[in-house]
Amino acid sequence: MTTLLSLRGSFTLDDNARIVDEQVFQYEANDLTRGWEIERAYMWPRTTRAETGADNGQYQAVFTLATDTIGSVGFDEISNAQDNRQCGWLQAGYQRRQSAVADFLANSGNGPNPAEFVLDPQTIVTSSLYLNGYTTSDSSTSPTRQWNYMIVLKPKKMQPMQTILHIIKGKGQDVDN
Repeated sequence: MTTLLSLRGSFTLDDNARIVDEQVFQYEANDLTRGWEIERAYMWPRTTRAETGADNGQYQAVFTLATDTIGSVGFDEISNAQDNRQCGWLQAGYQRRQSAVADFLANSGNGPNPAEFVLDPQTIVTSSLYLNGYTTSDSSTSPTRQWNYMIVLKPKKMQPMQTILHIIKGKGQDVDN
């Protein structure tokens, strides 16, 4: 029987803004025989209603999981598959809609909500896991929304040398200097 660990939570993010280095998991131990494999990860808007005025249109949410902090990077670098620290990616499209009752986000046919991350199967989390993301729209208004996440981790037994290699792979490295 496999033991799984689920992490659930939420965070606040304005429309047309970004969130960087939101720590969602931390594992500290001197035992170099243990890591965590990401089985699945999901993201969905908790706040679908928000005052957007007359601004309707396209809305995109982009989120990534990373094994180290990525710092204050530009919007396009938040979803950079060349960065070894990043191990999960999600891009989901929505429509900002206006009705007589409320302004709301509607799924743009991008699959079911919650949306599921594409995960790098070769990543083992050995210490921390961070969430990064941004939302963008063709609107001039930027209400604040709550976003939910759920991440499912599976413990993994490893040899100390494997753990050390995953620690090195999962950290930001400046190989030019």
